[in-house]
Order: sequence, then C-alpha cells, then structure tokens
Amino acid sequence: MGVVVDIINGIIAVATGGSLNDTGGAIRGGIFILILGILYFGFMWSRSGKTLGYMALGIRLVREDGAPIGFSLAAGRYLLIWLSGALCLIPAIVSAFMIGFGAEKKAIHDHIVRTLVVRG
Repeated sequence: MGVVVDIINGIIAVATGGSLNDTGGAIRGGIFILILGILYFGFMWSRSGKTLGYMALGIRLVREDGAPIGFSLAAGRYLLIWLSGALCLIPAIVSAFMIGFGAEKKAIHDHIVRTLVVRG
C-alpha cells in the first residue's frame, strides 16, 4: 500500500506544485493510507478474514464467537489500527505487548471491536 500511496502522492505533488516532504505531503499520505487501508482491509477481512499477509501466515480474522466479520467491522478495526499509529505509536506499542504477553493474545483494537486472529 505504501508504494501505491507514494505514487499517488507524488502525482498530486507534481500537479499542485507541492512537495512530498512538506506538511501537505505528509497529511496527504496519511489520508491516502487511511482510505486505501479501509478499502483493502475492509474488503479482504470481510471477504475471507484474510489479507495477503494473513494468507502467507496461515491466519484469519473472525469475531470472538468465530463468525465472519462484515465490511463495517473490518473497516472500523483498520481505522483503530491507523489511529494507534497516528497517535505517537503509544497504543501500537501497548498492543504489541498485549499480544506478546497477554493471556488472550489480543490487541487494543481487537478488544474494542471484539475480533480475534486465529489459525486457519
């Protein structure tokens, strides 16, 4: 996704006379990542519970009761992941410790939207 966002951001920067390294370029890049992420992860997780990376690792995303998730839940989960990165990475770091050392192996966003990453 980063490559696609950089290409789009570069085209817009050239067309508007801006730069990729100015504040506008950074904000534009963040917005593009958010939009593409919601579309990609929302579609993939709601379709099969798997992204390309999840397929490679042999894992999938489900609701806590094992049911598949819909697009809005998948999009909401991605939005929470994006926000954790946008907020100085502190929630992302806390989530990493929750996954690594917690009994449930769930990140903050999984607790909020009641999802679970499972094998299969």
